[in-house]
Amino acid sequence: MAENKAIPGIGERSARHSRRFWIVTGVLLAMLTALVLLHLAFGRTPLSLEEIMAALSGNGQDGHRHIVWNLRLPRALVAMTAGGLLGLAGAILQVVMRNPLMEPGLIGVSAGAVLAVILTMPFSSAAIPINGRMPIVALGGALLSIGMLYMFNGRTGGSGPRLALIGVVAASVLQAANSLLMLRQQEGLASILLWSFGSLNGRVWAHWNMIWPWALALVPCALLMARRAAVLQLGDETAVGLGLPLFRTRLLLLLLAAALTAVSVSAVGAIGFAGLIGPHIAAKLVGRHPVYLFPASVLLAGTLLIAADWIAGSATLSFSLPGMEHRVTSLPAGAVTTLLGAPFFLYLLRLTKKLI
Repeated sequence: MAENKAIPGIGERSARHSRRFWIVTGVLLAMLTALVLLHLAFGRTPLSLEEIMAALSGNGQDGHRHIVWNLRLPRALVAMTAGGLLGLAGAILQVVMRNPLMEPGLIGVSAGAVLAVILTMPFSSAAIPINGRMPIVALGGALLSIGMLYMFNGRTGGSGPRLALIGVVAASVLQAANSLLMLRQQEGLASILLWSFGSLNGRVWAHWNMIWPWALALVPCALLMARRAAVLQLGDETAVGLGLPLFRTRLLLLLLAAALTAVSVSAVGAIGFAGLIGPHIAAKLVGRHPVYLFPASVLLAGTLLIAADWIAGSATLSFSLPGMEHRVTSLPAGAVTTLLGAPFFLYLLRLTKKLI
């Protein structure tokens, strides 16, 4: 009985959190549904709600069915899923590192995944390949990045903004390496650049089929680890006293964070700050208990990325690069999340400056 009281989330507080969590979940699901419908409705060919429903049911005009089923729906699903995976990865990193500034893109995990993909691309490739090996390749780079950061944290006990700033330096180095490697890819350079910036342009069912099996496996695993993560939040001594295997628990959670990031990167490239903003807003809404924080982060980050892609779709860019001469495309969604996330990060850095 005493042990149960020591574990967070037990008793009346847990009941209140549970009620609040389900209310927030319902609101987020409603927002997500509305954003998906907006995503399906707006574009170069606007569609009404009736036309969307007709297309989804297999009726309506052939052109409308093609727009909804082949162009907009897979893009919306990929955005929602990739964003959710990043949000969950960010929440896991913040819990494991006990650092509110942890985020896959900020500390170089996303850049490591991008680097691994670029390294394995043929010199003559004109586009990012879409196949089942992509998430595995990206996972190798993500594991390398997160392993280096975790070893540094374990050796020095770095915390707060200091460790985050070291991650920023690591991310900058990896991004510089990515830029140098991109120079060899003269064929289709703009496609690779857009992908590395975090783009949902041209996302089709092949991208969705590449990531949904991973999401279906990884997200439940992370949710099952939530209670262990909650015990981890209590501190090492308390966690050991409660019988938690610290090293194995941290290792499993870090592997999950790396895998979640890699799968997202393989589909949409490096989306900046989605894994930072989502978990922080989720924590404000449902608290920092991982049982509630993890699923709320999935929903919030998924909502954030699909909203960012919808905003990005209203802006266009014109390219004149090898493989994409004079091509006009929409702004990368990663640019929108970065514009939102950079000042948010500075705000968090100011709040935690006492840790430096």
